[in-house]
Order: sequence, then C-alpha cells, then structure tokens
Amino acid sequence: MRALKILTIFSVLLGIVCASLTALEGERHQRPMILAAYYIWYHDGEDESQRWSMWTRLKLNNQPNDLAQAGEPELAGTARPLIGLYSSADPVVAEWHVQLAQAAGIDAFLVSWWDDFKGRNTNFEHGILPAAEKHGFKIALLDERAQFHDTLENYQRKLASALKKYHESPAYLKIDDRPVVYLYQVATNPGLTAAEFPQLKKFVEGEVGPVYWIVDKIAHDAKGQRDFGEAQEKTIPADWRSVPGIDAFSFYSTFSNFRADRHEQLIGKYRYLTKQAHDVGRKMMLPVHPGHDNSRFSKTPYVMPRRDGDTLRDYLRAATDAHADFILLTSWNEWPETTVIEPSSSWPDPYLYLRIIAEWKGLAFTEPPLPAPAKTKQP
Repeated sequence: MRALKILTIFSVLLGIVCASLTALEGERHQRPMILAAYYIWYHDGEDESQRWSMWTRLKLNNQPNDLAQAGEPELAGTARPLIGLYSSADPVVAEWHVQLAQAAGIDAFLVSWWDDFKGRNTNFEHGILPAAEKHGFKIALLDERAQFHDTLENYQRKLASALKKYHESPAYLKIDDRPVVYLYQVATNPGLTAAEFPQLKKFVEGEVGPVYWIVDKIAHDAKGQRDFGEAQEKTIPADWRSVPGIDAFSFYSTFSNFRADRHEQLIGKYRYLTKQAHDVGRKMMLPVHPGHDNSRFSKTPYVMPRRDGDTLRDYLRAATDAHADFILLTSWNEWPETTVIEPSSSWPDPYLYLRIIAEWKGLAFTEPPLPAPAKTKQP
C-alpha cells in the first residue's frame, strides 16, 4: 500500500513537471515578434566616393584601438565584424545576415531609411531587399527622415514614394495586412509633432493605402518621477497618446533616455510605458540591447556592459514580463555605438547574442557558413 501511495505521488509530481515544461515551451513559441534595427550605411575601401563610410569617424578620441587591419581606418566602434569591414550593397553579405537572423528566430529587420542620402537607397536595393526576397525574410522601413527632414511636404512625398516602390515586395513586413513603417524620433527635440502626424498619415495613405504606423515617442516626466518614483520618470507624451491612427508606440533605446542594464532597473519603467500604450488602445514595442559603447568618438561616452550576454537576457526578460506586443532589438549592426549582435571576432563566441535570442525563442541556433568573399578578408 505504501509503495502504491509513493507511486501515485510520483506520478502526480511527474505530471506537474511535464505540464510546466509544456507550458514553458508554449510560452517560448508565443514570444512577441522581434524586429532588429538594421543599418545599410556601410561602404568598404573599394568605394572611392565614400571610402569606409560609417566604419570610421572624422574625429576619434585618442584611445588605443587595434581592431583595424592594414589599409583600414581607425574604427569608430569597439568591436570588429567577424567578416571584416563590408559594404551594405554586397548581396552576399546581406544574404548571410538574413540567414543568421532566421537561424536566431528574428522575425524582421527594420532597415534604417534615409532615401537617397549618401547612396543608401542603392544599398537597400542591391543588398538587403533582394536578400530578404530570396530567403523569405521580412523587412520594413525604420524611417529616420521622420526626425531629419527639411519640410513636412518634402518628407511626406519621399516616404510615400519609397513605400510605393517597396511595399508590394513579398519581403515587405505587413501587420494586419498593412505595410509597417517605424517613425524614428529623438526624445529631446523631435522632428515630427503630434499635430503634423495626421497630415503625414493622410498624404502617405492617399498614395499607398493603409499603413501600420509605429511611432517612436518617449519623454521625461519630472512630475511623474517626483510623485511616483523612477518607474514613472518616462512617459509617452499625452498629445501623442491622443492622436488617432497610430498603431503602436516605441522608442529606439534606453541609453539615450536613461541608464539601465539589469532587469530590476527596467521592469518598472517597461510595465508603466506598456500600460500607457494599452490604456489608449495601442500596442507597445519595447527596446532590448546587448550593450552600448561609444567611447571611441563621444566626448561624453556611455558604456553599457554586456556582462557575457546577461544584459541582453535581462532586457528580453523585462520586455517579456512587461507584456510588450513587439520587441525592437537595437541593434543588428550599429557598429559605431557597438550595440551590435552581428557576429564579432572581438568576442570569444562570435555568435553568442544570436544564441541567446534563439534560446529565448525556443530554437536551437546553427550558424550558416561564412559568406565566401568574407573568408578572404580574415587575417
């Protein structure tokens, strides 16, 4: 009889464990969509008009940097790409990026868009767009012209023109059957006002049809901080929360708004901001970072420690615990600020951060082969 009771208890406990594992596995497969900020502004040494563009900066601090190889400039970032200093127009490199993202479970790239500034539209059309189409991956515009433009009239025409050109591509990301656009903004001096957004929306949608609008919008709230503490020191401005036609709010980074690299520093703010968005019927996209280091070129540098991947793990956990609808991974390859997860030869495991994302998504990460041209660039 005693043996039967023990067997019964063991069976019950086993059932509980199995149910818990099943629930955990289901939760992993229901993770929010993760979109990575992807930059197409790089030129290699063969581009005579923009030689090494964005790999270096005109003014760098006098700090030791042994990352550059023979014939290369001093690098702006504090890590080196595994495949060397590439051109964003290289379709082989872009295909490798897509294959890496797919292996890690990243759902899409939000591609930094500047229209024809410094040939970046050419890089988009020669590199990441055909690579995404070839491999069944998704991309959308991370519209930096929302912040950096002259007149609203000129800007909205450029955005409408780009969307007309790209949104019917099978690679273009759609949510609720609408092409996605992320409007980038700087918190302290935004380039687009809440009063201007309805005009932008009306014009663009008049040209291309309904759009899924994600607006980068965060501000400091001194009163909220004073009355309720640090969890409410940042807010989605009230004038933007009341604007109709916005589908989701987001913000590009914590490091330009507040300092944090641990779950306990993030979770209060992340829950509060998500609640603000949800309370007005909008979705919330929260940023996650592996680290940050702009010490090579900034007069006021900030280093967010990577902690062997624990910083990214804490960000992912905080965004998940805050019930984010989407996650903005910043970044795939912003090398000057060293916020990258793209494989780097500067790390003991070049693929560490892709493995962390894959684990969070419940996937087993297997790296694709290095692109053939890159193998010749290794020391």
